[in-house]
Amino acid sequence: MSELFLRYPLSIVFSVVVHAAVIALSFVVLDRQPVEEEAGEEEIILAELVTNTELQAEMQALLQNIEEPEVDPGVVRQQELLEQQRLEEFQQQEEELENQRLLQEAEQQRLEEQQLREKELAEQQEEQRLAAEQQRQQEVAERQRLEQEEQQRLAEEAEQTRREEEAERLRVAEEAEQQRQAEEAERIRLAEEAERLAEEQELQRLEEERRLDEERRLAEEQRRLEEEQRLAEEEERRRLEEERRIAEEERERLEEERRLAEEEQRRLEEEHRLAEEKREQERLEQERIAEAARLEEERLAAERQQQAELERQRQQEEAAAAAQQAEQQARRERLVRRKNQLTQEYKQSIRKAVTRKFRPPSDLRPGTTCTVLARLVYPNEIVDVQVQQCSGGGAQMERAVERAVWSAQPFPSPPHRAVFERQLVFEFKPGG
Repeated sequence: MSELFLRYPLSIVFSVVVHAAVIALSFVVLDRQPVEEEAGEEEIILAELVTNTELQAEMQALLQNIEEPEVDPGVVRQQELLEQQRLEEFQQQEEELENQRLLQEAEQQRLEEQQLREKELAEQQEEQRLAAEQQRQQEVAERQRLEQEEQQRLAEEAEQTRREEEAERLRVAEEAEQQRQAEEAERIRLAEEAERLAEEQELQRLEEERRLDEERRLAEEQRRLEEEQRLAEEEERRRLEEERRIAEEERERLEEERRLAEEEQRRLEEEHRLAEEKREQERLEQERIAEAARLEEERLAAERQQQAELERQRQQEEAAAAAQQAEQQARRERLVRRKNQLTQEYKQSIRKAVTRKFRPPSDLRPGTTCTVLARLVYPNEIVDVQVQQCSGGGAQMERAVERAVWSAQPFPSPPHRAVFERQLVFEFKPGG
């Protein structure tokens, strides 16, 4: 026997497990027998719920009772193949469930990473928008500063032009005054020069007269009266010439005064023209400044309108985003409510299936509620059942509920894969 166990350990173990399962299934089928047989049936069903340690101890006890002559190598080999095939199918199902769980975790992680990337992208877009807004404000401030500097430069240039024109006017006036003074000095110099020449001529003439008088005093005494007459005529002539000279000088003086008056008139007219030109330039400058101010006001109005339009668009985008987020939230809530509804309906269908298979024990009391944990393999295969708690019922009630759950196998298929729970917990109320 020991050699057989050493050669085919897995076959013997799986054979024992299969026999135990067949015995348990037979007792489930015979569940309709009278109440007197329930105690024996419960003991056999409990064999399926023992722990691994107890199962190993029971298999060892069963192996010790196996007689060597009854072992058929062909049957053992066939059982080994069947058990190996069942083991492979079970492992395959476990691998499929594990793969599905890993896929769900990977999908959940992908969704979380996508949400994180979307959040980072939104933050980057907000930072770019703030940077662009700050740059635009800096550009506006820079334009205002440049415009102020331009206005200040134009004002300084206008003031510099006015000062240069005033200096030019003073220079022209000063040059005209200097020319007038030079001409007056030249006139005085010429008058003094003419007077000096006249005095020199007079002195020469007197000298010559004295000499002639001295020469002719003796020779021409008789001509004295004629000479006196001639001298009188000469004197009259000199007087007339002097008067003519004085009249000529007076005429020249009047001519000079008229010329100076004309120059003064031209100077005043030039000053008036320069003043008119200055007023015209000031008027044009004021018009240019007013035009620049009007254009600036129009530009600022356009910028304010553009900012208002951008703000309106931003508010519309925020409202649309909020509406979309609300719609998504409402959709998620609808999905959650739908899932909860489907879950409740799924659990209710399971309760109905269990209720149909439930055989109440003799000690059933009204208001009894049991919490049941069923481990499932998708879509509706039961692999384990545990009655976690029964309020108002004892061990018989728990065993009766457990049998009803096993008898209801397979469970109703879930309406959707998302509703399926591998470890399904539901409340069972007999008659409820």
